[in-house]
Amino acid sequence: MFKIRLAFVSSILFFSLCTHAQEGWMVGLGPITAPAPSLLGGNVRAYLGTSPTFCFGPEVSIFPYQSTTEESETSLYELNFNAHYVFELAHRFGVYPLSGFNYTNEKERLLLDTEEIEEEDALGINYGIGAHYSINRVLLFAEFKGVVSQLSDEFFTVGAIVLLSKPQKKPHQE
Repeated sequence: MFKIRLAFVSSILFFSLCTHAQEGWMVGLGPITAPAPSLLGGNVRAYLGTSPTFCFGPEVSIFPYQSTTEESETSLYELNFNAHYVFELAHRFGVYPLSGFNYTNEKERLLLDTEEIEEEDALGINYGIGAHYSINRVLLFAEFKGVVSQLSDEFFTVGAIVLLSKPQKKPHQE
């Protein structure tokens, strides 16, 4: 029941805020960690800011094979589509809740004699919170994200987002 309520609230947040972050096209990257299975990977994201307080877009996180036990290694691939609503708390500093949709692919390779690979896919929803600090066209950020699915997990990401372009202001027609 909790997962259904969380999905409902996330969906409402996501779709109701789509008209209001930093304006323009942005790309970013940074390291990401999944503390529970002790994985370290990379995160790449692209966002469109439709106003100074709202942005949305896809992101990809890749965790190459890493030892999680003496007998196995785990690899993780995530594709997310998230939305952020930014609350500017001070000049250049903002915090944001995030919500969105998630696809996860997890592979576990057994290292004994077989080298057998177990693979699992899941769809889910994201929830989380982040903070950023703006320096000219760069946003330095730190973010916590949770995933609710059959492969539920939590992630921490730090990185930088670069504002590539700002929307063109249309001249007023009289």
